[in-house]
Amino acid sequence: MELIMKFFLRIGFLLLAFGGFFAARATPIDSPPTLTVGQMHGSCQNTCWAVREGAKGSESLRDSLTLTCLNACFKCFLQLRSCSQSNANSAPSECAAAFLQCYKQSFAERLKSKPLVSFDGGDGHSREMAVKIVGAANSLEGVPAEDFWIQLKHPGWRKKERRFVKEGGFYDVIVYDTPNGPQTVWFDVKDFYVKNGEEDLRLLAPK
Repeated sequence: MELIMKFFLRIGFLLLAFGGFFAARATPIDSPPTLTVGQMHGSCQNTCWAVREGAKGSESLRDSLTLTCLNACFKCFLQLRSCSQSNANSAPSECAAAFLQCYKQSFAERLKSKPLVSFDGGDGHSREMAVKIVGAANSLEGVPAEDFWIQLKHPGWRKKERRFVKEGGFYDVIVYDTPNGPQTVWFDVKDFYVKNGEEDLRLLAPK
């Protein structure tokens, strides 16, 4: 497990290399290679998936660490997306460096607060066979896990409708557009919807 975690912790260096290559192609040769925070987020996500494909370990462990990686990318994007706009003295390169530092810190901190996000249950095609999201701290981790599961199991499916069901449990029921017509997937979200006796109302926010 230590080996695969090192792969993900090295993403900061991979991002720096990838970012420099990307920027070099997108900017004049005499311009410094810089990325916007939005481009850093995209590069971060792509690198999470690339590292997952090359890393060794059980599928469930690779899934959990990839999700941790993706969530760290998103967290840092939210924190730094207005970096250059909010501070006129912040050059894009400084914002990109801040993103890398944020990623490494966020990823390392999340590893300490176990369990990591994982999946249990069935294939999601009914309430009884709902995909169970386990270990998410809140909806900011749990809802992206739904998208991650779909991307793994059904690449190409596009989210169309979403409703929340509290009958007999707590479920996120999502309809996807697929090549074979609409398909519905049930996600059991009780594990992250209710924390410390309080409902996580962010789950109900419009998508």
